[in-house]
Amino acid sequence: LEAAVARVGPDMIPQHAANAIWGFSTLGRMPGAAVWAALEAAVTRVGHEPKDVSSMLWSFLTLAATRGVPLTACYLSLWRAAGGLDVVSFKHAELSTMFHAHLMHTELVRADLRGEVNIPRWVLHEARDAWLRDTREHVRVSSWVKDVAAILGELGVRHEVERLTDDGYFSVDVHLPDGDVALEFDGPTHFINVTGGSGGGGDASCTSTRTVRTELRDLFL
Repeated sequence: LEAAVARVGPDMIPQHAANAIWGFSTLGRMPGAAVWAALEAAVTRVGHEPKDVSSMLWSFLTLAATRGVPLTACYLSLWRAAGGLDVVSFKHAELSTMFHAHLMHTELVRADLRGEVNIPRWVLHEARDAWLRDTREHVRVSSWVKDVAAILGELGVRHEVERLTDDGYFSVDVHLPDGDVALEFDGPTHFINVTGGSGGGGDASCTSTRTVRTELRDLFL
C-alpha cells in the first residue's frame, strides 16, 4: 500500500489524497518518509473543498495526538484554507469534524507541534453547535452498559447512564457522582484485530488493539 501511495501520490486528486491520509490515521500508522512526503505534496495542491479540508485536518491531528507526529507547514495551510471557506459550504458532518479537529488542536497536541493557527470564528460557533448536536442525539446505550447499570443499581451505587461532560462535548457510558468516576465499557467495536504471522500449528497469531477513535476518546476523558 505504501509503495502504491508513494508512486501515485504526486498525481493524486484532492479526494484521493484525503482518503489516503485518513486511512493511515484511522489505522494509527505513520507511513514511511517517502509516502508522507508524497501526501504532503498532494495536500498543497488540494482544491480546498470542505470535505477534503475537514478530513485532512482531522487526520493530521489524529496522528499528532496519538502518535506524536509533527504537524508541518501543509497543516497550517489547511487551516488557512478553512478560513477562506464559507461556513455554508460545509455539511453538518464536516462541521462536526472541524470542531473535533479544533478540540484536538487545542487540548491534545503539544504547543511545539501545532504551530500558530488562526481558528476561523465559525469553528467556535456553527461547527461547535454541530458537534454538540451530535453528542446529544447520537447516543446509543448498549446492552452491556445496561447490564453494568443494572448491577450498580442492585448494589445501591448511585449512577447515571450516558452522562454528558460539563462542557457538553462528550458523553460517558456511566457516571458515578460519588467520587466523580466515569466508566466506559469498550465492546468489540472499540478494538481491531491485528493478524501476525502463522504460528507453529498453522494458525495466524492475532492480537487486539484499541481503535484510534477509542484512543482519542480516552485522551479527552
